[in-house]
Amino acid sequence: MVGRPPEPIEFRYDDCALVLESMAALATAGSGWVNLLPEVEGAEGDGGDDAPSGLAGLFRGGGPTVPMGTWVAARRGGPASVGVQHGLRVRAKARLVEHGLGPPAGWSVVQDHPRRGLVVEVPAAAAPAEVLAWLMGAVDDLCPHQLTGHWLSEVHER
Repeated sequence: MVGRPPEPIEFRYDDCALVLESMAALATAGSGWVNLLPEVEGAEGDGGDDAPSGLAGLFRGGGPTVPMGTWVAARRGGPASVGVQHGLRVRAKARLVEHGLGPPAGWSVVQDHPRRGLVVEVPAAAAPAEVLAWLMGAVDDLCPHQLTGHWLSEVHER
């Protein structure tokens, strides 16, 4: 069985109601996930010198240059989770804590790897708005480029 293609939603920091509605619907269904992709300054495909080629990306061994955040709905009584793939080649939690953006109390870091990224379990009581705000802040902080304030989410239903 082939799943439906992801539903794209363009949004801004101050206008994310559709993403929050999608998260709430997936949480109720107990399946699915949402990827968050920020738009960065100069990302119009200008082919700048700091953009690695596809082949170079294979060998550099890190995450993407522009981080991607993911929220995964809780399944069968388990916790929801958030993750950030990034290319900084450092552990993300220490950097986020240093910048005042560490995971909130009650959230549990289950992976913090320079190549595989950061994964955090989120308690069921965490509101979608809180989760989305933290995840966007973490992606913003871990991005080496200036963000425009525009985002694209990909809503994946299961």
